[in-house]
Amino acid sequence: MSFKKFISIYAIFLLFSSISVFGQTRPTLAILPFTGGSASDGETIAELFSFDQTLNSSFAPVPRTSINSAIRQEQNFQMGSGMTDPETIARLGRQLGAKFIVSGNITRLGNQQLMIISIMQIDNLQQIAGDWRTYSNITEIRGYLPEMARNIVAASQKDTSKLQKMAVLPFQITSGDHEADVLAQILAIEVTRSGTYAVFPRTKTLEQVQAEYKNQFSGDTADEYIISIGRGDNPLLALSGAARRLGTDRFFNAAIINVESGIQVKGDYVEYKAIEEGTEAIRKLAGLLTGVTTTTTTTSVSANFVRVEGGTFQMGTASGGNDNERPVRQVTLKSFSMSKYPVTQKEWYEIMGTTIQQQRDMADRTWSMRGEGDNNPMYYVSWHEAIEYCNRRSQREGLTPVYSGSGNNITCNWNANGYRLPTEAEWEYAAKGGNTTMLLTEYSGSNSVDAVAWYSGNSGNSTKPVGTKAPNGLGIYDMSGNVWEWCWDWYGTYPSGAQTDPRGVSSGSHRVYRSGSWFFPTAGVRSAYRGLNTPSYRSNYVGFRVVRN
Repeated sequence: MSFKKFISIYAIFLLFSSISVFGQTRPTLAILPFTGGSASDGETIAELFSFDQTLNSSFAPVPRTSINSAIRQEQNFQMGSGMTDPETIARLGRQLGAKFIVSGNITRLGNQQLMIISIMQIDNLQQIAGDWRTYSNITEIRGYLPEMARNIVAASQKDTSKLQKMAVLPFQITSGDHEADVLAQILAIEVTRSGTYAVFPRTKTLEQVQAEYKNQFSGDTADEYIISIGRGDNPLLALSGAARRLGTDRFFNAAIINVESGIQVKGDYVEYKAIEEGTEAIRKLAGLLTGVTTTTTTTSVSANFVRVEGGTFQMGTASGGNDNERPVRQVTLKSFSMSKYPVTQKEWYEIMGTTIQQQRDMADRTWSMRGEGDNNPMYYVSWHEAIEYCNRRSQREGLTPVYSGSGNNITCNWNANGYRLPTEAEWEYAAKGGNTTMLLTEYSGSNSVDAVAWYSGNSGNSTKPVGTKAPNGLGIYDMSGNVWEWCWDWYGTYPSGAQTDPRGVSSGSHRVYRSGSWFFPTAGVRSAYRGLNTPSYRSNYVGFRVVRN
């Protein structure tokens, strides 16, 4: 062996040793290769996932070499089975000394491509959380991993002893019906997302159950099997269901059963036509069963949006800053989804059909360009044009437009599901990290301005491609600097006293924008800094980002 190769191997050994020595208090986590796609894709995704900083700060990851070696030794481990084989996965986890194990599955549902992931607690075979996403290509998956990592960390830190235990039984499906199998996996995940249940997956197939009980199944899974297998880990409840078809209509029904009595606690069904509609139908079914409607980003929103959970925060600046950032008051907000990046020049052109040069010409042909490219933020956009973009994009994606009216008489339907501008409160809440437990920072995600912001001191007098600085704690980029971002609100002085979902003053002459830009000094890119201009204003340092309910 060459000296260079020896040093490389020794360095890797020291790295893993340091994880063991300095991360003793962190629980161990094993991330299995994702299954269902090509072997190389599955291994690459797992490897990228294992490098995530959020995971590494909370867990001591098991080295990939150890995981691959354990898989090779486990003769009964079928890579294609993915997370539908929890007993084998748990056996691998115990062999690796892991407290938690993550497994994922890449699959299809009609024309949709899906990634499904779960985290299991090894000592009790308990699936404490899961997630799933639709995607258009394998590269897109990479963008989901940071958000999934945060979800996994949050789930692992919950007190699962207070959750109701539920056994997930094999769902009745037509032989070889891949659709129902995928939807059953998603239903189990959505049930855990309700925050009420911890589920115990089962691996026995329906054929095995029929053989054991010599029972021809004509309805839902047999009561004898429900009561028998449901008590395996002492859960109180069991989840069973079936997929049905009636002509061109598809039905998916499920029931929660009390395993002691065999009595159905709650049951319901959903129907859908196109196979691709099944994922949203299952999310709805989970809400009907648990009484909790979860939100899963499953459309084109999912790739570049972050769910910002509602909460309460202190809006404004207590000391320092500007007078218009006071008085500081308590603000409570509902949940919403926010784009990870400002709207890019490519996104603008796809919806509005004008280039950055054409937008500049609408302002003044002699004005300068400050960064051109598909991934650069859009600028030279007025507030009115940002509103028009939101409505056009909503219509294009089959959503309900939010805005109506014209000129200074624009009204907002706050219950619509289309795209809109954030309120000033929503913008600052997201910039400060939402309800995460991160320490409050002066800039969005850091006290080091250069880590998170393009501003006058480092921008070279130009916008930069979005996402090239570090994100904040929610995984949102460019909320300090690059371009100013229009908000919904008319500019006005802050009121005193606590508020819930504030939307600014009722009228005015200037609209608010936030974040500062490539043109502004450090003081102007603070999370609490407020800017304003007329709704018709265009500039080479003003853009916007969008949100959805």
